[in-house]
Amino acid sequence: MSILNADVLHIVSNELLYREGRGAGSSLLNLSAVSRLCRQACLPIIFSEVRWPHKSKTGPDNTLSFLPESLRPHVRHLQLLWHDEWTEPGRLRHGYLDRDGMYIPSGLDVVSSAIARMSKLNRITMSCPFIPPQSLFEAIGHCASLTSFSLIDTPIDMGLASVYPASLSRANLAPVGQSLRIGDGPTYPKVTDISYFMRDWRRKHRLQAQFRGLREPRACAVFLRQQALSLTHLDISGDLCSFAALAAVQWPELRTLVLYGHVPGTQISYAFPVTPPPEASIWDALERMPVLSDLRLLFSRSRKKDFVLLPQGGFPDPAHLEKLASLTNFAISNACKLDGILNYLPSLQKLAILALIDLPRWPNAIFHAEAERVLADIAASGCPLKHLRIIIEDKLTPQLCSLIATLLPLLEVLEIERCGYHDGKSMSTCEFVDALLPLSALQSLRLCMQFPEYDEVDEMESWKAVRAQCADLFASKFKNIHQVGFEYRKRTGTHRYQDAWLDFTVTRKEGKKENGWYSQLGTGNRDQQCILRQLPELWYAFPERGTMYLAYT
Repeated sequence: MSILNADVLHIVSNELLYREGRGAGSSLLNLSAVSRLCRQACLPIIFSEVRWPHKSKTGPDNTLSFLPESLRPHVRHLQLLWHDEWTEPGRLRHGYLDRDGMYIPSGLDVVSSAIARMSKLNRITMSCPFIPPQSLFEAIGHCASLTSFSLIDTPIDMGLASVYPASLSRANLAPVGQSLRIGDGPTYPKVTDISYFMRDWRRKHRLQAQFRGLREPRACAVFLRQQALSLTHLDISGDLCSFAALAAVQWPELRTLVLYGHVPGTQISYAFPVTPPPEASIWDALERMPVLSDLRLLFSRSRKKDFVLLPQGGFPDPAHLEKLASLTNFAISNACKLDGILNYLPSLQKLAILALIDLPRWPNAIFHAEAERVLADIAASGCPLKHLRIIIEDKLTPQLCSLIATLLPLLEVLEIERCGYHDGKSMSTCEFVDALLPLSALQSLRLCMQFPEYDEVDEMESWKAVRAQCADLFASKFKNIHQVGFEYRKRTGTHRYQDAWLDFTVTRKEGKKENGWYSQLGTGNRDQQCILRQLPELWYAFPERGTMYLAYT
């Protein structure tokens, strides 16, 4: 009986974690305080993800405290996120400034020794306002269970190579100060504050850009060479690598490659003459990745010319077309030329066309005319596309929806987002429903339909009610749909707004609606079979970028 109870409690604990998280006051923490059995079932879930250091958790001598030894075996994901403000000259904490004015932390020995006792640790995420000491990288490298490693907004030197001999399957490397925005959606809160860019250590790092021009790319190249044989998923900024470095090694297991930030080789500058790196293109790198099926080119739009994947004019190289034909997932940003690419992807199942730019600027997405050309290219390829996410600049029309439904009838997931949602007049919901009816397999839908006359009114939350009614109409017409969402403009301050999604999950049930939106609104009836429940804000599943400061919710 105790085994059965433990199994049931484990299921309940996981469900509470999914619904409310593990923060203070959550039901999961309350459940762990009920009894010894409940605590034993909850502890592995509560402490599966740990962040360190904490501002309030210090010892009697003001040294940083770490997790008790009895809890360390539960840790699966360790986040080493050092606080920026601790490095400020007038507010130094848990460290000191060396002769060059660079911050040197203290107290890292405790986490280096603790990592050896975390038998289930499989993921580490680091974001530090200093160069991590080699001893910390060595401790990480001797963690036998480690499979995923992320180094974000952290200065890099050759100590990174000490992560080897750990054999990683996933890696993510992002440079200091890289902050990208996708569409007009929410941004990572940390990068919306001007103090993020004005920190003393980050300012010094920018001033030394020319002197570290070789150090960081070389350290990353060594790291990639060490891990190339085992990596299956690689996220890396173009500021930290070059196509030549990617083409220098074989990637026998790599299935997903995510290149973001700036195009490799376009941002590096040196304070002294150096031998230029060997010339290489993205195709030289892709040729070394025989099992690659997921390619994401999420470059930020700049004032320089667009990145060209396939040259215009003439017939493309057959080897390049063969590589494109092997891709099943593809994401591309507005920093890349879209012409003449998508019609060479006959195996494509998932596609995302995004608008990216460096903060604090705002991106411009593709217009209707280009979107129509893109859709025609996709249809011409004959691919069995099931998942489409696209960001557009113009107001969404039923005509564009109809074109998507006609050319891509196999779609199961459709998301159309607009840059700068809030303007224009609303259109009849029935027009959009009728336009999308050919998508009989549709399971998840997000649309940037306009409801400006309701969004201006805060009373009675009419902006939610009208979207709930619209979601109910879609749920009644599309029998396979299980999630519907609509874009809205969210207030984030006195004069600041950002776009977000209001999502509903659809549950089909006989009888009168209960616990759904329409029972609350008083319009439920016996004929309705769909229950709508509002979902919490979610991260995008494809192309997921949860580990980078992008505008995803």
